[in-house]
Amino acid sequence: MLLALLLGSQPVATDLYLPALPAIAAELGNPALTLTGLMLAFGSAQLILGPLSDRFGRRPVLLAGCAAYALTSFTGAWVTTLYGLVVCRCLQGAAMAALVVCARASVRDLYSPLDGTRILSRGLSGLGLVALASPLVGAVMVMYFSWHATFIATGIFALIAGVWVWLYYQESRPVNLPINANALTTLASTPAANATLTVLKGPRFRAWTAMLAASYGMLFCFLLSSGFVYITVFGFSPLACGLVLAGNSVAYIAGTYFCRRLLRRAGPDRAVRASAAFGVAGAVLMLAVAVAQGPQAWAMIVGQYLLAYAHGVNQPCGQAGAIGDFPEHAGRAAALSGFIMMFTAFGCGQLMAPSLGSSAWPLVISNALGAAAIALVAWVAVPRAYAAAANGTQQR
Repeated sequence: MLLALLLGSQPVATDLYLPALPAIAAELGNPALTLTGLMLAFGSAQLILGPLSDRFGRRPVLLAGCAAYALTSFTGAWVTTLYGLVVCRCLQGAAMAALVVCARASVRDLYSPLDGTRILSRGLSGLGLVALASPLVGAVMVMYFSWHATFIATGIFALIAGVWVWLYYQESRPVNLPINANALTTLASTPAANATLTVLKGPRFRAWTAMLAASYGMLFCFLLSSGFVYITVFGFSPLACGLVLAGNSVAYIAGTYFCRRLLRRAGPDRAVRASAAFGVAGAVLMLAVAVAQGPQAWAMIVGQYLLAYAHGVNQPCGQAGAIGDFPEHAGRAAALSGFIMMFTAFGCGQLMAPSLGSSAWPLVISNALGAAAIALVAWVAVPRAYAAAANGTQQR
């Protein structure tokens, strides 16, 4: 439950206010930076918070992150300018980094890489339930109150997560790792630099991080543009848009169950090879219909659900795989992979932002490119990384 809450802080910060994006645009201006800024801050802050959690422990970083997440959420509900909202979202993203990076690191603290993949899959099923409810709650908030209410709901969620951490979370960081009281001044030291290089040189770290970056970059394009595509382009109501997004979460949850089923018979490297086929099928469907008839809502929805189904396999395998080889640097590995993933999402968002609300084609194209990148990583990069790791073990 706690793992689902901590990981669920990300869809709460993104999915819950998606139905509010057109209302924010009408009142304050183009809201693209409120989402891309959050993702960039989220990724960047992990580079600091991950190593700090390795030194000070997960619990203090988690408690500070929950408090800051709640404060920035409530503050965002009262801002009256786009600039103020962007600042609040960036600070919220930095706070959210503490929750997600410590959740991923805690899984590696407590479980082996393969068991960690299964546990993360279960936690991401819970994340899917949070993502399922978030756009529906956001749509109701926008319909009956205003977009400001979505930030109040986010703040309440953060308070619940903080209380849960305070009451039930016991430090997972291995006790045999000494806490360095001078952590803030030693982040740039030689040992830290060597640890970072060790992680970055890991072949499986690079392959799984590429999987995470391709998968989340494609998802971020959907998060950024879905409200505009379905409400502005296709004429859906905010509630209907929320239902479409909720269906996307249902497909994602089904994918996490499919992931656990695959892991009973094969390793994560083979699991993503199978899931990539679903993503390719979804992207081909959207692209083929769009070329023949122009973008169609039904094809976009079905294709996106197939991509979300594959995402439910790619994310737990990628998140566990990226940190699996580094139990002593779990926070650092989670932070580095998270930063690369979010930086990729930020770049994708910047490319898509100018076309928001004008057409569904940018979403069709981003899905096609993302599915192709995921397939390339799953079918080529991941198998090569596992072969390289096996050869290295044999040589040692």
